[in-house]
Amino acid sequence: MRSTGYYDQNAEDLIAKYDALNADEVHRAWAPKHLREEPGFACDIGAGSGRDANWLAEQGWEVVAVEPSAMRDKAAAESHPRVTWLDDALPGLKSLRALGRRFDLILLSAVWMHVAPQERERAFRILSELLNPSGLLVVTLRQGQDQEENQARGFHPVSADELIGYANQRAVAFKGRSEDDDLARSHVRWETLVFEMPDDGTGSLPLLRHVIINDNKSSTYKLGLLRVLVCCR
Repeated sequence: MRSTGYYDQNAEDLIAKYDALNADEVHRAWAPKHLREEPGFACDIGAGSGRDANWLAEQGWEVVAVEPSAMRDKAAAESHPRVTWLDDALPGLKSLRALGRRFDLILLSAVWMHVAPQERERAFRILSELLNPSGLLVVTLRQGQDQEENQARGFHPVSADELIGYANQRAVAFKGRSEDDDLARSHVRWETLVFEMPDDGTGSLPLLRHVIINDNKSSTYKLGLLRVLVCCR
Protein backbone atom coordinates (compact mmCIF):
# COMPACT_ATOMS: atom_id res chain seq x y z
CA MET A 1 0.00 0.00 0.00
CA ARG A 2 3.03 2.26 0.30
CA SER A 3 2.84 3.63 -3.28
CA THR A 4 1.49 7.17 -2.95
CA GLY A 5 2.43 8.66 -6.33
CA TYR A 6 -1.07 9.74 -7.36
CA TYR A 7 -1.75 11.31 -3.96
CA ASP A 8 1.64 13.03 -3.81
CA GLN A 9 1.17 14.58 -7.25
CA ASN A 10 -2.40 15.72 -6.60
CA ALA A 11 -2.19 16.56 -2.90
CA GLU A 12 -3.56 20.10 -3.02
CA ASP A 13 -6.46 19.28 -5.34
CA LEU A 14 -7.39 16.20 -3.32
CA ILE A 15 -7.33 18.11 -0.03
CA ALA A 16 -9.70 20.70 -1.46
CA LYS A 17 -11.96 17.94 -2.81
CA TYR A 18 -12.09 15.99 0.45
CA ASP A 19 -12.59 19.07 2.63
CA ALA A 20 -15.50 20.20 0.47
CA LEU A 21 -17.52 17.28 1.87
CA ASN A 22 -19.11 17.52 5.30
CA ALA A 23 -17.89 14.75 7.61
CA ASP A 24 -21.28 14.38 9.28
CA GLU A 25 -22.74 13.58 5.86
CA VAL A 26 -19.87 11.31 4.85
CA HIS A 27 -20.32 9.19 8.00
CA ARG A 28 -24.08 9.39 8.33
CA ALA A 29 -24.46 5.66 7.62
CA TRP A 30 -22.71 4.53 10.80
CA ALA A 31 -21.84 7.37 13.20
CA PRO A 32 -25.31 8.19 14.60
CA LYS A 33 -25.78 4.58 15.71
CA HIS A 34 -22.26 3.45 16.61
CA LEU A 35 -20.07 6.45 17.49
CA ARG A 36 -20.12 6.71 21.27
CA GLU A 37 -20.93 9.99 22.96
CA GLU A 38 -18.00 9.81 25.38
CA PRO A 39 -14.81 10.49 23.37
CA GLY A 40 -11.62 8.50 23.78
CA PHE A 41 -8.56 7.65 21.68
CA ALA A 42 -9.11 7.34 17.94
CA CYS A 43 -6.96 6.52 14.94
CA ASP A 44 -7.80 7.67 11.42
CA ILE A 45 -5.81 5.48 9.03
CA GLY A 46 -5.39 6.99 5.58
CA ALA A 47 -6.37 10.35 7.02
CA GLY A 48 -5.83 12.27 3.77
CA SER A 49 -6.83 15.91 4.25
CA GLY A 50 -7.53 15.42 7.95
CA ARG A 51 -11.24 16.07 7.47
CA ASP A 52 -12.36 13.06 9.51
CA ALA A 53 -9.59 13.35 12.11
CA ASN A 54 -10.57 16.98 12.72
CA TRP A 55 -14.24 16.00 12.87
CA LEU A 56 -13.49 13.52 15.65
CA ALA A 57 -11.19 15.97 17.47
CA GLU A 58 -13.92 18.60 17.45
CA GLN A 59 -16.07 16.10 19.34
CA GLY A 60 -13.40 15.68 22.01
CA TRP A 61 -11.48 12.68 20.68
CA GLU A 62 -7.69 12.47 20.86
CA VAL A 63 -6.75 11.39 17.33
CA VAL A 64 -3.71 9.89 15.66
CA ALA A 65 -3.97 10.61 11.92
CA VAL A 66 -1.97 8.15 9.81
CA GLU A 67 -1.16 9.26 6.27
CA PRO A 68 1.76 8.17 4.04
CA SER A 69 1.36 10.73 1.24
CA ALA A 70 2.35 14.37 0.77
CA MET A 71 -1.12 15.35 1.93
CA ARG A 72 0.09 14.72 5.48
CA ASP A 73 2.31 17.79 5.87
CA LYS A 74 -0.19 20.11 4.20
CA ALA A 75 -3.07 18.83 6.32
CA ALA A 76 -1.09 18.81 9.57
CA ALA A 77 -0.30 22.51 9.24
CA GLU A 78 -3.96 23.39 9.71
CA SER A 79 -5.29 20.51 11.80
CA HIS A 80 -7.01 20.51 15.18
CA PRO A 81 -4.63 20.58 18.19
CA ARG A 82 -5.98 17.21 19.37
CA VAL A 83 -4.78 15.56 16.14
CA THR A 84 -1.28 14.03 15.98
CA TRP A 85 0.04 13.15 12.52
CA LEU A 86 2.09 10.07 11.70
CA ASP A 87 3.80 8.89 8.50
CA ASP A 88 2.76 5.25 8.23
CA ALA A 89 0.69 2.85 6.15
CA LEU A 90 -1.04 -0.51 6.07
CA PRO A 91 -0.44 -3.39 6.26
CA GLY A 92 2.41 -3.11 8.75
CA LEU A 93 1.67 0.16 10.61
CA LYS A 94 5.11 -0.15 12.18
CA SER A 95 5.33 3.43 13.47
CA LEU A 96 1.79 3.34 14.84
CA ARG A 97 2.41 0.10 16.71
CA ALA A 98 5.63 1.55 18.13
CA LEU A 99 3.53 4.11 20.02
CA GLY A 100 2.33 1.30 22.29
CA ARG A 101 -1.21 2.65 22.28
CA ARG A 102 -4.59 1.00 21.79
CA PHE A 103 -7.62 2.78 20.46
CA ASP A 104 -11.33 3.07 21.21
CA LEU A 105 -12.01 3.77 17.54
CA ILE A 106 -10.08 2.96 14.38
CA LEU A 107 -11.45 4.46 11.18
CA LEU A 108 -10.53 3.31 7.67
CA SER A 109 -12.53 5.55 5.37
CA ALA A 110 -11.92 4.87 1.66
CA VAL A 111 -8.70 2.99 2.44
CA TRP A 112 -9.23 -0.78 2.32
CA MET A 113 -9.28 -0.91 -1.51
CA HIS A 114 -5.62 0.20 -1.44
CA VAL A 115 -4.57 -2.90 0.52
CA ALA A 116 -3.47 -5.73 -1.76
CA PRO A 117 -5.47 -8.96 -1.26
CA GLN A 118 -2.41 -10.92 -0.13
CA GLU A 119 -1.76 -8.35 2.62
CA ARG A 120 -5.27 -8.11 4.03
CA GLU A 121 -5.32 -10.90 6.57
CA ARG A 122 -2.17 -9.52 8.20
CA ALA A 123 -3.56 -5.99 8.05
CA PHE A 124 -6.77 -7.00 9.80
CA ARG A 125 -4.84 -8.89 12.47
CA ILE A 126 -2.74 -5.81 13.22
CA LEU A 127 -5.81 -3.58 13.30
CA SER A 128 -7.56 -5.89 15.76
CA GLU A 129 -4.50 -5.90 18.02
CA LEU A 130 -4.64 -2.08 18.16
CA LEU A 131 -8.19 -2.02 19.56
CA ASN A 132 -9.12 -1.54 23.20
CA PRO A 133 -11.81 -3.80 24.66
CA SER A 134 -15.14 -2.45 23.34
CA GLY A 135 -13.17 -0.54 20.70
CA LEU A 136 -14.72 -0.09 17.26
CA LEU A 137 -13.18 -0.72 13.87
CA VAL A 138 -15.05 1.07 11.07
CA VAL A 139 -14.18 0.22 7.46
CA THR A 140 -15.78 1.71 4.35
CA LEU A 141 -15.65 -0.30 1.14
CA ARG A 142 -15.81 1.37 -2.26
CA GLN A 143 -18.28 -0.22 -4.65
CA GLY A 144 -18.44 0.95 -8.27
CA GLN A 145 -16.26 0.53 -11.31
CA ASP A 146 -14.07 3.15 -12.99
CA GLN A 147 -11.18 1.34 -14.62
CA GLU A 148 -9.09 4.46 -15.25
CA GLU A 149 -9.47 5.65 -11.66
CA ASN A 150 -8.81 2.17 -10.29
CA GLN A 151 -5.49 1.97 -12.13
CA ALA A 152 -4.41 5.52 -11.31
CA ARG A 153 -5.03 5.14 -7.60
CA GLY A 154 -4.09 1.49 -7.17
CA PHE A 155 -7.53 0.19 -6.17
CA HIS A 156 -8.24 -3.51 -5.63
CA PRO A 157 -11.66 -5.21 -5.53
CA VAL A 158 -13.13 -5.42 -2.02
CA SER A 159 -15.58 -7.74 -0.32
CA ALA A 160 -17.59 -7.41 2.87
CA ASP A 161 -17.62 -11.20 3.29
CA GLU A 162 -13.83 -11.24 3.23
CA LEU A 163 -13.61 -8.75 6.10
CA ILE A 164 -16.30 -10.52 8.11
CA GLY A 165 -14.34 -13.74 7.66
CA TYR A 166 -11.19 -12.12 9.06
CA ALA A 167 -13.21 -10.83 12.01
CA ASN A 168 -14.52 -14.32 12.74
CA GLN A 169 -10.97 -15.68 12.68
CA ARG A 170 -9.88 -13.04 15.20
CA ALA A 171 -12.97 -13.35 17.45
CA VAL A 172 -13.93 -9.75 16.68
CA ALA A 173 -17.68 -9.05 16.73
CA PHE A 174 -19.43 -7.89 13.57
CA LYS A 175 -21.83 -5.12 14.63
CA GLY A 176 -23.44 -3.92 11.44
CA ARG A 177 -23.38 -3.16 7.73
CA SER A 178 -24.85 -0.21 5.86
CA GLU A 179 -24.76 1.24 2.34
CA ASP A 180 -24.87 4.81 1.15
CA ASP A 181 -24.43 6.78 -2.06
CA ASP A 182 -21.25 8.72 -2.69
CA LEU A 183 -21.86 12.41 -2.11
CA ALA A 184 -20.26 13.48 -5.41
CA ARG A 185 -20.17 10.55 -7.87
CA SER A 186 -23.19 8.70 -9.19
CA HIS A 187 -21.24 5.54 -10.09
CA VAL A 188 -19.80 5.01 -6.59
CA ARG A 189 -21.47 3.60 -3.49
CA TRP A 190 -19.99 2.95 -0.06
CA GLU A 191 -20.54 -0.10 2.10
CA THR A 192 -19.65 0.47 5.75
CA LEU A 193 -18.77 -2.37 8.15
CA VAL A 194 -18.55 -1.88 11.91
CA PHE A 195 -16.66 -4.32 14.17
CA GLU A 196 -16.18 -4.33 17.93
CA MET A 197 -13.53 -5.89 20.14
CA PRO A 198 -15.46 -7.84 22.79
CA ASP A 199 -15.02 -6.98 26.47
CA ASP A 200 -16.04 -9.27 29.33
CA GLY A 201 -15.59 -6.50 31.92
CA THR A 202 -12.90 -8.37 33.87
CA GLY A 203 -9.86 -8.03 31.66
CA SER A 204 -9.69 -11.79 31.03
CA LEU A 205 -11.04 -11.77 27.50
CA PRO A 206 -7.92 -10.46 25.71
CA LEU A 207 -5.90 -13.29 27.29
CA LEU A 208 -8.56 -15.86 26.45
CA ARG A 209 -8.71 -14.60 22.86
CA HIS A 210 -4.94 -14.90 22.58
CA VAL A 211 -5.01 -18.50 23.80
CA ILE A 212 -7.94 -19.48 21.59
CA ILE A 213 -6.60 -17.89 18.41
CA ASN A 214 -2.83 -18.17 18.68
CA ASP A 215 -1.92 -21.16 20.83
CA ASN A 216 -1.11 -24.19 18.68
CA LYS A 217 -1.45 -26.75 21.47
CA SER A 218 -4.15 -29.42 21.47
CA SER A 219 -7.80 -28.60 22.05
CA THR A 220 -7.71 -30.60 25.32
CA TYR A 221 -4.84 -28.45 26.60
CA LYS A 222 -6.71 -25.28 25.63
CA LEU A 223 -9.88 -26.34 27.42
CA GLY A 224 -7.92 -27.13 30.58
CA LEU A 225 -6.12 -23.80 30.50
CA LEU A 226 -9.34 -21.90 29.88
CA ARG A 227 -10.98 -23.59 32.88
CA VAL A 228 -8.07 -22.53 35.07
CA LEU A 229 -8.26 -18.94 33.86
CA VAL A 230 -12.02 -18.73 34.36
CA CYS A 231 -11.97 -20.35 37.79
CA CYS A 232 -9.23 -18.03 39.02
CA ARG A 233 -11.23 -14.87 38.36
